[in-house]
Amino acid sequence: MASQSKTQPTPELVFDTLNSYQRTAALKAAIDLDIFTAIGEGADTVAALAKRCKATERGVRILCDFLAVVGFLTKRDQHYSLTEDSALFLDRRSPACMAPAANFLAQPQTIDSFKDLATVIRAGRPNLPTAEGSVSPENPIWVNFARSMGPMQVSSARALAHILNAEAGKKWKVLDIAAGHGMFGIEVAKQNPNAEIFAQDWNMVLDVAVENARAAGVEARYHRLPGSVFEID
Repeated sequence: MASQSKTQPTPELVFDTLNSYQRTAALKAAIDLDIFTAIGEGADTVAALAKRCKATERGVRILCDFLAVVGFLTKRDQHYSLTEDSALFLDRRSPACMAPAANFLAQPQTIDSFKDLATVIRAGRPNLPTAEGSVSPENPIWVNFARSMGPMQVSSARALAHILNAEAGKKWKVLDIAAGHGMFGIEVAKQNPNAEIFAQDWNMVLDVAVENARAAGVEARYHRLPGSVFEID
């Protein structure tokens, strides 16, 4: 007898996908309001969060209840708690916090470019203000990238430097092309006191990388090579 356990069609994926913009907006709002850090510090009720985040109680309740429904928070007896993932990746006190990434990944320029994707596909080119798009010279979008995405790359950069055996201390000259936030070269310099890092990117982006190198104590061995990889013949 044929099996009767075949899964029936469901519109769940359709509805989840059509409504996914709500999750993006809610998570970005929670990061902007510092909801996760506030809860981690003990402001775990609607009243306490509203006061801490300078928002209305009604707005905070609706936002936090939604975050609990989708899995970013838990709620019990009118008290909110962070999940393990939220505590690790969204509480700004955590060394693994990736909350700043929302400033780049959910920036209006990126989201707006997806609003009429059918037209983009028909035209065969993105709907961007300049012909070069995001790679136009000195585009400030990459300054935002460097400031926002650096923190979440620290652990990867540290692991890569270890794989390269940077701690052996050999005399290295390292070229970091499209350095961005600079974390990969910086971690090599931190683990290898004999490494000189040559970072290439647009000037405004390199300003951020140099700031990060200064904070890491390796600025003296961190050198700028202004110009874009897109401009190299």
